[in-house]
Amino acid sequence: METIRQYQPNDRNIIEEFRLKTFEEGNESLRYNIYNPDNLDGQTFLFFIDNELASISVVESSKKYTGENNTCRICRYHILKKYRHCSAGFKMLPYNVQWAIDNNYQLIYWTHDVNNRALNAMYQHKKRMPNKIDFFEDPLYRSFVIQPQLRFVTGKVIQFVYAKYLDKNFIWKPSGLMITDFHD
Repeated sequence: METIRQYQPNDRNIIEEFRLKTFEEGNESLRYNIYNPDNLDGQTFLFFIDNELASISVVESSKKYTGENNTCRICRYHILKKYRHCSAGFKMLPYNVQWAIDNNYQLIYWTHDVNNRALNAMYQHKKRMPNKIDFFEDPLYRSFVIQPQLRFVTGKVIQFVYAKYLDKNFIWKPSGLMITDFHD
């Protein structure tokens, strides 16, 4: 049985167990100095399979990344290796977007390393995975489109930006970790 819900402070032990498993799998995005679910300008979503935390996704204000209060970023996504083919990210996406809408954000986005060609082809709607056609055709997923003029840069990592406008009249002018007018 699958369950998705928002993190609550009494979930801290579950998050800590999950965090240790992600470290064992080589993911550093949940390091203690980067991610604290109890001190977050955003929300963590938990995806359970048979009462085991299989995946998390975080939506947080983009203020610390781009200086904006009206945009938010989906980040810190991780799915444990034993659950990699359960489509947790697709299933949590409506919760992420609804949280952004409920919190009056005008744009929601995620970023991904430019060097991961397979996932970027998927995010750019150029590739589909077998047996996952319904998710790839989902209008909500397809509404996230690459922003070719932008790159999100953290340290040595350069990332593509995939965004969904929640307010069609919003004009996005990010700064900070976002490089605008990027040209290959």
